[in-house]
Amino acid sequence: MVRSICIGFGAFLLTPAIHAAEGNEALQERVEQLSRQLQELREHIHGEQSEKNTREVTTLESSDEIAATPPLVDLTPQQIPSLKDSGDSNVLTNPWWRNFDISGFGAAGYFDTGSAGTRDDGGFEIKEVSLFVTADVWENIELFMELQTNRLGKDDDKFTRTGEVYVHFHDIPISDSITVGLKLGRIDIPFGEEYLWQDSIDNPLITNTAAYPYGWDEGILVYGSYGGLSWIAAVTDGTDHRSQEENSDKALNLKISGSPLDALEVSLSVMVNGDVSKSAIEFGGSHFRPVGIAHESTLGVSTSSEVGANLLETNAKYEFSLRNKRAFLAFSLGSAEADDNDPIFDRDFRWFSIEPYLQLNNSWYVLLRYSEIGTYDSSAGYHFDGKTFAGGNSAFGYDTQRFRRMSAGLGWTPNPHVRAKFEIARDWFELIDVSPFTPRNKDRSFAGFEIAVGF
Repeated sequence: MVRSICIGFGAFLLTPAIHAAEGNEALQERVEQLSRQLQELREHIHGEQSEKNTREVTTLESSDEIAATPPLVDLTPQQIPSLKDSGDSNVLTNPWWRNFDISGFGAAGYFDTGSAGTRDDGGFEIKEVSLFVTADVWENIELFMELQTNRLGKDDDKFTRTGEVYVHFHDIPISDSITVGLKLGRIDIPFGEEYLWQDSIDNPLITNTAAYPYGWDEGILVYGSYGGLSWIAAVTDGTDHRSQEENSDKALNLKISGSPLDALEVSLSVMVNGDVSKSAIEFGGSHFRPVGIAHESTLGVSTSSEVGANLLETNAKYEFSLRNKRAFLAFSLGSAEADDNDPIFDRDFRWFSIEPYLQLNNSWYVLLRYSEIGTYDSSAGYHFDGKTFAGGNSAFGYDTQRFRRMSAGLGWTPNPHVRAKFEIARDWFELIDVSPFTPRNKDRSFAGFEIAVGF
């Protein structure tokens, strides 16, 4: 730029002298020559700068360290409002189409289980498809809707339906320094961490953990942060029935999370579910319900029509570098108790999972996941399904005392909108002593390939 200015300024100063010495014709020729030189110099400088920028961008894109660095903020549409063009934030003056954000994901693949699993013949299927719509309705107020199809591969008996549907209020002032957010409608139950990454586009494997605690329910949720801790509190109906209440009992949730160390994230979730015939929260592919209801029980059938439950789960995730590659170790530990009116049908559960993960390069990763859940009581079983490939509910009813799953996966993420994964896994069911079923000597292996895409 400086050289360009100097040449231009020099040409300006020389013009009178050229005019006097050479006349108008020579002057014109000289001016044209200087103009060509100036243009050539500008193009040269611009070319050098463009080449430098290209080299810098290429270096950043090829850096394993940058590519392996995890995002500081999870911008999944279910949890964080979309970032919009801030040119005009007035909803009423915007064209209607600027007040909508549409996103979604879909997953399909080939899945094959052993002879005792749910896909014993192997085959192609659409595993999940969901559409997310967010509509701004006022300043800091929006409507969110999740439209689900092909939920967990159950194409034959699951119709298209809504998942989460809620009105979201952002930045409600509590004091000069504290604001909270609020959701009212059908919401993900804020228990544990798996509900945040259960969708195929977010799950690094095809299968979920053995415990797989998740669910959605109608209610109200409030969230915020204070002193370095984030918190979520929710009150919901507690029942699996959609937009219907069985009684005045409710489900209460409290989740607290934080980072005591830069590389360590921890959370604690507590839930109290009132008496219901079938809980909204699921675990191991099952709901809380009286023993023997809907599935056979060797130990008899509870005479109760409803059952309550208390749940607790703690999670930890430690991130580190292994030979300059991003890695993490995730761990969960949980417990629950089902409270029946007849104490003989009370059940206590425990579960845990451990997951080591290694990012091989910009696009490829490998991981292992071991998880299990059970009553660990040879005289008191419950129904654990191993959703959606194990089929434990239909095979063993309430006779399972322990369910285990071991998975290994290889994943490829060429960009944030595509995730391809290959997984091999194995399930084990251990039954109570008096069960007439025989889970041993049956093939409960699993192999699958899946591609999930989002937009």
